Amino acid sequence: MKIFDVNSLELKKYFDFFWAFTEKEIKVRYKRAIFGFLWVILNPLLQMVVIGIIFSVFMKVPDYFLLLFSGLLPWGFFSLSLSKATSSFVNEGALFKKCTFPKELVLFSIIFSDVVHMIVSMMLLFLFLIFTGKLYFPQILLFILGIIWLLIFTIGFSLITATLQVRYRDISFFVKSILVFWFYATPILYDLTMIPKSLYVVFLLNPLTTIFEIFHLAVLNRGVIVGEIFFVNLLLTILIFILGVMIFRKENKYFVDWL
Repeated sequence: MKIFDVNSLELKKYFDFFWAFTEKEIKVRYKRAIFGFLWVILNPLLQMVVIGIIFSVFMKVPDYFLLLFSGLLPWGFFSLSLSKATSSFVNEGALFKKCTFPKELVLFSIIFSDVVHMIVSMMLLFLFLIFTGKLYFPQILLFILGIIWLLIFTIGFSLITATLQVRYRDISFFVKSILVFWFYATPILYDLTMIPKSLYVVFLLNPLTTIFEIFHLAVLNRGVIVGEIFFVNLLLTILIFILGVMIFRKENKYFVDWL
C-alpha cells in the first residue's frame, strides 16, 4: 500500500539516499565546532540553568530543574525539526530539478537526525537518573511512547508547513512566530497540576500537551494524564498526520514548477 509516492519496496531502494542525507545533517551541524556532539547536551543544559534560575523563584516544586530539562529536550527536537523541515523542500529545489527521488526523504532525514540527537540527550539524562536511583523500567516504556507520538506529530505538521512553504514563502515566518507562543502553551516550564481548569481548553487543543506530560512521567514519575485531553490530543495528532500526507501527495508534483 502506498503512503506517499512510493511503496515499501521502492523505499528500500532509496534507503542509502535517505541515510546519506541524514548523515550529512548530523555532520554539518557540528562541523568545525570545538565541542562537537557535546552540544547535544550542553545547549539544553544551558537553557535549563538560565530558565531554571529565573522560574524556580516562582515554581516552588521539587526537582524543578529536572522537570524543566525533561521538557526542554523534546521541545528542542520539535522546534528545531519543524523550523528546518519547513524550508527543506525550498532549500533542495535545485536537487529536485536535477534528480528524481521521493522528495519526502529530504524532510525525513532532517527529522530523523534530530531524533538521534534527542535520544542521545535523553540517554544521558537517564544515566543521571540511574545514578541517583530515580529511574524505573515502566518509565523507559513511557519514554519510548513519548518519542513515537512526538515523531508522528512532527512529521505530520512538518509535511504541512514544508509543502505550503514551497508555494507560500510566508509559512516559515509564521512557524517562527507561532513557536514562541507554542512554547509557553506547552507543559515545559510547568505541568498540568499547576494549570487552572479555566485554561484547559488551550491544552486540549495543543497536541503536544499529553506528549510532554508523558515525558514528565518518564523522567520524574510526576505529571497528569487527563483522559479528555489525552484523547483529543491523540485525535488531533492523527488528523494532522493524515492531513500532512494528503497535502504533500496532492502538491509535491508541482514543486519543480513553483521552485
